[in-house]
Amino acid sequence: MKKITLMLMVLVLSLMVASTALANANEAAPKQATMKIEKVYYMKGSGYYVAHTTKDKDGHFWVLQVTDISIPKEDKAFSQVLRKQYNGKQVVVTYVEPFDEDEEVEIWDVKIK
Repeated sequence: MKKITLMLMVLVLSLMVASTALANANEAAPKQATMKIEKVYYMKGSGYYVAHTTKDKDGHFWVLQVTDISIPKEDKAFSQVLRKQYNGKQVVVTYVEPFDEDEEVEIWDVKIK
């Protein structure tokens, strides 16, 4: 259930326009995290394929949505293609941490090296 919530949070935040965040003078400076994609898998509860990164020194990791369209059942051949395409790649996530702990992390950009 936590994975679904985190994945949905990443989806919603990634769709937000960065310019609206820049308009807010109280925003913190953006940070970047560079990690390696550890695995790519189909998330049954949501119907999306996601990429799971390795943990950083603090034990934090990212679960990033790979596909834009959900499907009701995993396609094994498509899963293999996504694994070959993304496993082991470096990903750079640009984000802003909230001032208030009750708020969510805002993802500004995700780039694969």
